[in-house]
Amino acid sequence: MKAPWASPEGVMETDMLDGTGLKLQLSPDQKSLQAQYTPVTQRRALNVGQLREAIEASDYREFFVSQDALEQLLARCAVSPVAFTLQIGERRDATLTVQLSDDMMSATMSIQPACGGRRITREEVEQELSRAGVVCGILYDEIDAAVAAGEAAKVVIAQGTPPIPGEDSQFISLVPEMATQAPQLSDDDMADYRNLGDIVSVSLGDPLMRRTAPTTGIPGTNLLGVELPTSDGIDIPFADNLTGIACDLKDCDMLVAAISGYPVIVPRGVMVDPIFKLKRVDLSTGNFHFKGSLEISGDVSEGMEVTATEDITVGGLVEAARVKAGGNIVIQGGVIGHGKAAQPGKMLSRQEMAQLEAGGTVTVQFAENAAISAGGDIVIRELAMQSDLTSGGSILVGEKGGRKGHIIGGLCRAATLVHAVVIGSHAGVPTVIEVGVDPALNRKLEMVQENLAEKQRQLDELTKTLAYVKENPGSMEEGLFNLKQRIYTKCQGELAELTGEKKRLQKRMEINAQARVEVERDAFLGAQIRIGSSTLLVEEDLTNPTFTLGEEGIAF
Repeated sequence: MKAPWASPEGVMETDMLDGTGLKLQLSPDQKSLQAQYTPVTQRRALNVGQLREAIEASDYREFFVSQDALEQLLARCAVSPVAFTLQIGERRDATLTVQLSDDMMSATMSIQPACGGRRITREEVEQELSRAGVVCGILYDEIDAAVAAGEAAKVVIAQGTPPIPGEDSQFISLVPEMATQAPQLSDDDMADYRNLGDIVSVSLGDPLMRRTAPTTGIPGTNLLGVELPTSDGIDIPFADNLTGIACDLKDCDMLVAAISGYPVIVPRGVMVDPIFKLKRVDLSTGNFHFKGSLEISGDVSEGMEVTATEDITVGGLVEAARVKAGGNIVIQGGVIGHGKAAQPGKMLSRQEMAQLEAGGTVTVQFAENAAISAGGDIVIRELAMQSDLTSGGSILVGEKGGRKGHIIGGLCRAATLVHAVVIGSHAGVPTVIEVGVDPALNRKLEMVQENLAEKQRQLDELTKTLAYVKENPGSMEEGLFNLKQRIYTKCQGELAELTGEKKRLQKRMEINAQARVEVERDAFLGAQIRIGSSTLLVEEDLTNPTFTLGEEGIAF
């Protein structure tokens, strides 16, 4: 394929026009594109598309070419017996349009591209903006990019600065959002449908909400340099009558919890409800752990766990579940487990027993196969059967003068008093009652004695090892021998500390001389009474006895 070439007269020839009688040339003033036709024999016909393709392949590709002129040219070539010249195109300069928005905040530019003519320059754009009065916000990078491209369609080339209003005081919650409840996965990826995630609760002093100060507004500027006014934010205080909260002592714009409980976000503040109320605790709710008090109107189902830092009230039954409160526990119904409570001298597994543990008092309607521990009194209105009861105060079963109030089987331990209408049964079910010593101190003493025995065992083993090495030099590497000696010295110190703790606890565990066991009606054969270190086995049915500690042991 031959390359296009131009004759000295400025006529462009290309092999795409060979045999057509056509040549392309510029007008004398170099502003127009002309087609020169010379009749030839066996002329090769062209269509408009082929002719335009030939122009695109020439040096005149940037000229504006009229479609009508091309059609007219080909029509004349088909019939003209003589040569002729026809204008088919022209040079056209690029055109520029700059338009400002009604609010004088933006300016756009459109460039109609040049067709063989002069291109738009950056200086021309700047002049056009200046004529429009634009003095601010000119975007030179956008202008340069559009000028380099040679064309543009409503490109933003200037942007005013809008005013920024000041923000009013904002109230930012610091309370964690409660996650969607879902079964928790165990280590072996098994779904635990009892653990669905804890409800959000707060403790005394927890940060709950921060109030931000209002901000100052920032004025704007339009393209003409005119300043646009704005407004400052409004100082909005916390809402009135917020309960359960207080202002932080060091930051008056911070609200903190004044009590433990359930946080509730309200307009312009937050409140803390000390009591969280729910209908029941079962697989639909999952286990419940709360900072504050809980009020459950229904039952606590088998296998569930409920804990609260304050009080817990249950309107129904507790079935083989675990309930633990930092304060008091009140069960309007009963407490029922599925296992057996402690037998004298033998403690069975507590997994199937209903378990209650309170820092304060425990009050229930009845207890069967239950393990109940209270820092204060334990009050059971009707019956305690095969249950393990431990109280730092008194255990009261039944109301004075009433018909109900039986303790049948199990173990009752109280610091000062156990009162019941009936202890034991006609069947001679072993029932153990202990008073006179604080059960909590007793448990601590047992733990210290266990640790003391283990520490003594370790010391004995080390003594034998060190004695053997001394009798057989070289039987142990020197570094290891020195380590054994340091451990031996440490064990001696720990043993002395545990021995001292044991003596202190024993001194505190002086028997309460006022401790007693009161039975309004019957204490049946098989019941066992313990006051301090003294024990009495009831060998015959007794009526209305009160057991106390005398000089010769337990008297009644």
